[in-house]
Amino acid sequence: MASAETLKLKEFQPLTDTEKEIYSKLESDIPTLHFLSETLIFQCIRGWETEENRYDATRENIKRIIAFRQKARCTELLSEPSADVDFFLEHWGSEIYGKDVHGHHFWLERVTTIHAPEILGKFDDEHMKDTRSVLMEALEVHKGNAVASCVNTPHKHIYVMDLAGVTFGHFSSAVKRVVKNVIVEMGNLYPESVHKMFFVNAPFVFRAIWGMITPWLHPVTKEKTYILGGGEKLLKEFEAAGIPRSSVPKSLGGEADPTTLKSLILNWRENGAPVATPKITPTEAPAEAPTKNEEKVVDGDA
Repeated sequence: MASAETLKLKEFQPLTDTEKEIYSKLESDIPTLHFLSETLIFQCIRGWETEENRYDATRENIKRIIAFRQKARCTELLSEPSADVDFFLEHWGSEIYGKDVHGHHFWLERVTTIHAPEILGKFDDEHMKDTRSVLMEALEVHKGNAVASCVNTPHKHIYVMDLAGVTFGHFSSAVKRVVKNVIVEMGNLYPESVHKMFFVNAPFVFRAIWGMITPWLHPVTKEKTYILGGGEKLLKEFEAAGIPRSSVPKSLGGEADPTTLKSLILNWRENGAPVATPKITPTEAPAEAPTKNEEKVVDGDA
């Protein structure tokens, strides 16, 4: 059972009356709304709450997300063979560990296992975003992809980038494109999915260049981003953030072993991915897929 402290977190709070009104209006305005999971709809409703025209921003970004998901086929590619996804998995290491005290999964990526030259040599920015979304989709499925009407499950995660081994060469303009893809583009497609974000084992060179990255970040994202060192001090920082040593990777001084997203995807190809069926209200049937002429893509920020 969730603790009282956990239940105070906003992601565990039911929709407000205003948010319910937004939900109802979205169902009327977007016939394909329930192509998204209940969780993702929930996240979108709160993802653009700071925008001046909240409803319009939410509606247009949801349309953009639906169009992207139809194009990228990220859910289908969790269980279908794909040479592009295999190449991406080979050159982009991604691991899941334990959970914090609130139930948020600990997701770790390392600079040394992201092979930017190989990835950029094969994919343009749009194609890279398509294949990266398969990793994001795998994470969402692993976390559990349903928000109950009364008791919400934790749908956010903790993102950690291990900067051990980073050099000046990692900050070329090409590599910055990869970083932007990770931090910004995926955040716009999976809004309200990050509980906290940590850059650990951060050398001085990264701290110096951080100012070049922050303009890409939404103010809300900046507030939950931390740049830390390593060693015992890092473990104490994690503990203060509600992450027990038992959930921290052994490579960072903790006790947890990894589950790679690659292994999850390969297993799902063999046995089928446990993709949750979006919850449909009794009065609302799933809409048919839009035709090419009905699809609309707009730019937006999370």
